[in-house]
Amino acid sequence: MERHVILTLGRSGSNTLCDMLNQNPAVLNFGEVLGEWNAVRKLQRRLPLIPQGDEAFLDWVLYSGAFLRMVNAVRSLRKTLAGQRGAAKPIRDIQSWGIKDFSLNFTRFGLSDYLDNRADLKVIGLLRQDVVDRMISNAMLGATGVIKTTSARSGGRKTLRIEPTQVAALLADIETENTELEAMLGRLPEARKLVIRYEDLFSDPELRHQTMAAIFAFLGVEPVRTEERMVKIIRRPVKEVIENFDECVAAVRGTPHEELLQRAAARGAT
Repeated sequence: MERHVILTLGRSGSNTLCDMLNQNPAVLNFGEVLGEWNAVRKLQRRLPLIPQGDEAFLDWVLYSGAFLRMVNAVRSLRKTLAGQRGAAKPIRDIQSWGIKDFSLNFTRFGLSDYLDNRADLKVIGLLRQDVVDRMISNAMLGATGVIKTTSARSGGRKTLRIEPTQVAALLADIETENTELEAMLGRLPEARKLVIRYEDLFSDPELRHQTMAAIFAFLGVEPVRTEERMVKIIRRPVKEVIENFDECVAAVRGTPHEELLQRAAARGAT
């Protein structure tokens, strides 16, 4: 069995990517493990039988057969109870097992070189390069608490007010995060990584299918036609989402950030 990691940042479509990966009977992706809000992380903090060091913990998650069997058993039970028995996966059918997490967490827990030192791990880099879109998505998360949804109505008409004096710092922070993620991916050998774009997952269905086919080929499994079961929380033009958009533009007038905001407005829906 091969192992993989989705390396990304928040509000970059990674929940949708995990869901689509898990629609393949040969792939199982557990999702996030390093964040303190995660159930398995909370379990680690309470049970001394689980490795307590961050590097050892991540090794346990990725390489422990016992952890994989436990996770798959719980998942299979949930699917069965939900009337989705066909979505349960026999452990013998899983060919690629993995997690997803944020480059920020790898850095925060002293694991910046973890992926560099695990030559057997395949890494899917997921980038959302539009910093304005990520800024708005972060703000919407803070305003609504909605992380992911399968309903087109969740957060659909919510609007935001962003403090104009904070816009430049918010955009600069996201630019820095993107640079650090790209640097982390850049250190990895080409054969071990596949870098994809957020926009390719949320464009037309055919491009999404091509992107997913490339991912399945990279993981060494047979491709399946996946369904985008989650929907974007924000589906309106930036000027309709940010109530005080003109104030935000005025606050960064004459800087490269003004151009970013104006391009976002011209582009339409985020």
